[in-house]
Amino acid sequence: MTEKDQPKKILVIRSATRILNKTLVLLREEFPGCHITVLVAQSAKESMEKDSLADEVLTIPDQRRISVSSYGKNNIRQLQEKKFDLAIALYNIDHGLGYSNVDLLACSIKAKSVRGYNSKGTFEKVTPFTAKKKSFLEKTTFFWVAANYVATIILFLIITVALVLEWFIRLPFSKKQTTSFNKTVTTHSVQKPAKVEI
Repeated sequence: MTEKDQPKKILVIRSATRILNKTLVLLREEFPGCHITVLVAQSAKESMEKDSLADEVLTIPDQRRISVSSYGKNNIRQLQEKKFDLAIALYNIDHGLGYSNVDLLACSIKAKSVRGYNSKGTFEKVTPFTAKKKSFLEKTTFFWVAANYVATIILFLIITVALVLEWFIRLPFSKKQTTSFNKTVTTHSVQKPAKVEI
């Protein structure tokens, strides 16, 4: 990457708090002299403004999930006008599943490049296609888990019914075998030896 291509304006979406400082340090090392803006929940604004690694702090309403809908179209338009060179989504887990909402938000601001940083400090390039694919996988995961549970229950019931039916089918044959065995024992019973008196 040439000096001309080096990101000057970076937006970091604070979606994983425990790796935020580590990521900011990595960005400062990789892109010296860059301007870092951090997007945080309203409740974290005051503490984030004290952090020397952030040049600017923007807020998003306190909600369960950071997403395009929770940030709002007007706010996203304002971010687009800032013309960020790089947008960063943070993940608490290595594969980043569960963070598609943050990826979609990062892609929506139309930065030149988007990265997803994980807890190991490594990153992957994020595109609108990969963000939508991740979103699809997250939404269908619950479906497949439920489908597996239902399939397991159905198979268990089928096996149980089959075993009960087999038992009922074998029952008459086992009675015939027991009766014939008892007859054989009775006809071939061993006589006790007579006692001999002296």
